[in-house]
Amino acid sequence: MKFLKKSYIQRAIREEAKGNYKQAAAYYSKAGEFEKVGEMHELVGDITRAFPAKIRAYQQAIRWYTTGERLEALAGKLAKTMELEIRADSKVSSIEHHRLQKVAEYYTLAKLWHESGRIYEELGMLDEATEMYIHEGNIKQIERLADRKEEHDLRTFSVQQYYEEAEAAYRRGHRDRAYQFLQQCLTIDRNHSKASVLFESLSHHLQHSTKRTIRMPMEESEYIMFGNQMVTIGRQEDNDMVLVQHDISRHHARLGLSQHRFLVEDLHSSNGTRVNGLRIRHQAEIRDQDVLSIGRHASFEIRLRRQADTISASLHHSEQQGVQKHYLLFSGAAHIGTKETDAIPLQQSIAGLPSRLFKIRYQHPFWFIHLHPQLTGVEFNGVAVERYLVIFAGDTINVEGLTFLIE
Repeated sequence: MKFLKKSYIQRAIREEAKGNYKQAAAYYSKAGEFEKVGEMHELVGDITRAFPAKIRAYQQAIRWYTTGERLEALAGKLAKTMELEIRADSKVSSIEHHRLQKVAEYYTLAKLWHESGRIYEELGMLDEATEMYIHEGNIKQIERLADRKEEHDLRTFSVQQYYEEAEAAYRRGHRDRAYQFLQQCLTIDRNHSKASVLFESLSHHLQHSTKRTIRMPMEESEYIMFGNQMVTIGRQEDNDMVLVQHDISRHHARLGLSQHRFLVEDLHSSNGTRVNGLRIRHQAEIRDQDVLSIGRHASFEIRLRRQADTISASLHHSEQQGVQKHYLLFSGAAHIGTKETDAIPLQQSIAGLPSRLFKIRYQHPFWFIHLHPQLTGVEFNGVAVERYLVIFAGDTINVEGLTFLIE
């Protein structure tokens, strides 16, 4: 056995002299000279220029070293080489971040405490970084990191607090506040997954929010409300009121509220716009109980309601069967109640409820419903609410047996 070992060593020495370090490492391994195996792999790494091959050689060498000084020296060399390779790219990917943690571990093995702490700190692993600076005895860095950790903990708390506030506001129907809380949350931590999902959902609902529909099954009616005080009517999809009859032009007419007046303007349509049967040339004022005709067949009865500093105009088809569809424009706010002057009048009143239930207003990009101060027992999507709501399509409001569906 001694003769065989001696033979392997002699072969290893000859290969080493030729610069065949990998072959020499193989013979040293057979001879049980493990330190020399590590040394050969380290030499391979030293003469190799390409980063990946150099790193692989050093990693191979480090597995064979058993003595402390050589192990520490090689670990430091490996850590610096790996970091150089990672830093060569201006953008460090998430995968490279994972490799940076390995770099920190090699710096720790080399007892290069400051370098290890620096990497851990970059990765946000503040507890590990603090431990490295303690080994180094660097009081200044320890104190600085303690301040940073306190700030980090405070930011983390703030992020979670903002998200919880947003979630609670969303459940109560205060989606405007939820939107603000989510913006603050994502400003601090843009990668907060739950906040991102909820914010995306809110943003989707707000993309096309200038129109909302309230359906009242108990009265077989629905009100299509416009947030803008000026709307267009026509056959093309980009109109606010889309009417599909063949005799209606693509952009047929414009309706709007102006200084407590309700005006209609024909947009050079083929089949004309009429008020009480008379074709208008350009613009005309519409009054309460007038009939507005768009083209030859679409006619709407007009109801104007004025109160204080607000005015509302509702249009509904004269000969419509089944569910009564109303188009509603208003300035300021629109009221839902049993008063005749309310923009959305209820046909029935319930004992114990105020005569006016809600006030609706649009403030870009949100639709608000403000509840009457005396109104209690309101459920919004099954949750008891008070004060006000921000409504989205798909919401349901229940008040003492009255159901309002939002579309």
